[in-house]
Amino acid sequence: MKTIVAGTASTLLLLAAAGCALFQPSPTACQGTDPAVVCTADGPVRGTIDHGVLAVKGIPYAAPPTGARRWQPPAPPTPWSTVRDGARFGAICPQLAGTQVAGDEDCLTVNVWTPRPATAGPLPVMVFFTGGGNHAFSGQGAGVFGGVQYNGDRLVPEGVVFVSFNYRLGALGFLAHAAPGPDPLAGNYGSLDQIAMLRWVQQNIAAFGGDPKRVFLFGTSAGGGNLCALMTAPSARGLFQGAALQSSVPTGCEIATLADVQAGAGARVAQALGCDGPGAAACLRAKPMADVVRAVPGTFGVFPRLYGPNVDGQVFPEQPIAAIRRGAHTAMPVIVGNSTQETMQFVGGLGPVPDGASYAAAVRKAFGAPADRILAQYPAANYPTPRDALVRVTTDGLFTCQSRRVARVLAGAQPQPVYRYLFDHRLDNDPDQRALGAVHTVEHPFFFAWQGQYRPTEADLAVQRLLVGHWTSLARDGNLTTWAPAGDAYLRISDRPLLTRDDDARCDFWDTVTLPWPHL
Repeated sequence: MKTIVAGTASTLLLLAAAGCALFQPSPTACQGTDPAVVCTADGPVRGTIDHGVLAVKGIPYAAPPTGARRWQPPAPPTPWSTVRDGARFGAICPQLAGTQVAGDEDCLTVNVWTPRPATAGPLPVMVFFTGGGNHAFSGQGAGVFGGVQYNGDRLVPEGVVFVSFNYRLGALGFLAHAAPGPDPLAGNYGSLDQIAMLRWVQQNIAAFGGDPKRVFLFGTSAGGGNLCALMTAPSARGLFQGAALQSSVPTGCEIATLADVQAGAGARVAQALGCDGPGAAACLRAKPMADVVRAVPGTFGVFPRLYGPNVDGQVFPEQPIAAIRRGAHTAMPVIVGNSTQETMQFVGGLGPVPDGASYAAAVRKAFGAPADRILAQYPAANYPTPRDALVRVTTDGLFTCQSRRVARVLAGAQPQPVYRYLFDHRLDNDPDQRALGAVHTVEHPFFFAWQGQYRPTEADLAVQRLLVGHWTSLARDGNLTTWAPAGDAYLRISDRPLLTRDDDARCDFWDTVTLPWPHL
């Protein structure tokens, strides 16, 4: 396969034209009756069966993005002829784990869970996009909320096929740099991985009992933000038919521009690695993986993330929200929402707020010019503590009212239903988790079996049944009969769910506020 220059028009033309050609079936004969063996387009793979669920892990959906393939669009995997072992996950993509670098660049793998014995007809497919700021986590799971394993043990019994996967992270996935010479780096390599994975699903999921015409994506935090962008990507059109954007970052379906990221994290990474002169791209590709990962670590907080998709004019031709507003996105049923105390773990980055003066300073730091108007709406005296006030103002402004704005734009741009929620339930059966409240992405463990340290209460299980029921129903049917589509109505999710129109987040006010750019 000839070299593709990232960031040029040829990249997307080749990807679009070769969308199916990249992943042609292997000529290898795949025969036998072993229920743990699945014949993919690239070769047979054997998983493991446990309690009526077949798990097949570590399947390559693209070639290792190593050497000359670093910072290039994903290439097809090398087919195999003998039965591949799918009992174990592949390597996670490189990332910082504390101060250590974990993972391997050979990490572009997908994992599938499906019923055994197989069902009579094809099942809807649910693909999970992890959070982690586009610089952490993997398709295996995360250490948050007592430890969450991203597997299909809870979802598959509801009659779906579940998929998780890895994509390139941090600087390896999203580095954009105006490198001197003929090979600029345009970022969006992680996004191209996501699109390659979805093409793999289209070609292969029927072999696992899945329906390629009912592919539903759900993702939290950076995962939710990635999904909104993918809804507007020309090369992702037709690859999925529904989405749930959960606690999306960046907010408002607005992503950084190419110029933003080239002048920001891109320039910082190149400078840190001594590759900001002529031949920068070749210099960067020659650097050890661990040096690239350590160069500029990713961040969490109320300020913009360092890594993620950008408006490069090709993978993402324009701002996602602008494309949606004019109906240029792929219309589909969508769930949009967030939790009621999103920023509980983030506001520490604004400094301690023991009193009203420090609270006001933190609001000014977070929101800039509109701060005085915001403080008039959210006086510290109205809340138990100044920190509670700060959590509320940042949650409302950066998440809840951005979710309402996106839901309104989607609902006005398509006939397919749009559903909005607020997750208002905390993990009470652990003092540390209880103290976090309904924090950022707290809803996502409810889609998976409780296999970490946390033990769910009866209230937790009731909320889990509600979430799993709604999400799998939308994946299966494309609509929900018990949840009104978004106007200004939303479902407040707890063990006592309530469909309401109450706007206690002052979203009409936030619609008049211009947030700092680039957004969280």
